[in-house]
Amino acid sequence: MRTTPMLIAALLGTLCSTASNEPPTQLRIEVDGKPYVTTAGATIDADVGGRRVKLRVEELPWRRFAQGGLQFDYPRHFPWESDPSPPRSWTLDGNDAVIMVFDNTLPKRKAEDLAGDIEKAIARGAHVERSKAVLRTDKAGILTGVVSTMEVAGSPFSNEVFVLGKGDLSWLLVLQDALGDDGAHSSEYTEMRKRLSATLEF
Repeated sequence: MRTTPMLIAALLGTLCSTASNEPPTQLRIEVDGKPYVTTAGATIDADVGGRRVKLRVEELPWRRFAQGGLQFDYPRHFPWESDPSPPRSWTLDGNDAVIMVFDNTLPKRKAEDLAGDIEKAIARGAHVERSKAVLRTDKAGILTGVVSTMEVAGSPFSNEVFVLGKGDLSWLLVLQDALGDDGAHSSEYTEMRKRLSATLEF
């Protein structure tokens, strides 16, 4: 008799899981001048020069940051914020991890300077540990910066700052993460940093 409740519970669990899945993005695609409306991941029939072809478009889990020669991929679910007031800045804010980019053209600032400003703003006098940060990238080589570890609202938090530059162009790249109680980085941060390492270029 116990089998029936277990089957019902399993069925309800499956239905709830399916219902909680976010609907796919709707897409408008133009092929040879003719528009088609579909959803991400679906296959449609398209007419190309009188010949029927199968067309499938997948939505990747990344967006592309491209500003003034600086480019990299970041998680698609990170909201985008931009502040045009000098120094211009961009904030890509996830659930645990954050990417910030600051224009560092004039006046140029050191990674230590921005790290100090951030520490004062969020650590509020709490103990801060600083060490060398290293970001190994496929296209921009090995980047070094500063990492600060501190406690924010009772939880461990890390803040990395790197100076990026090419010719007259310069940026400050900030990577932040809400750490676990054991000091480990979040899975969101780990995936974000892995993709950043593979795609960062300037």
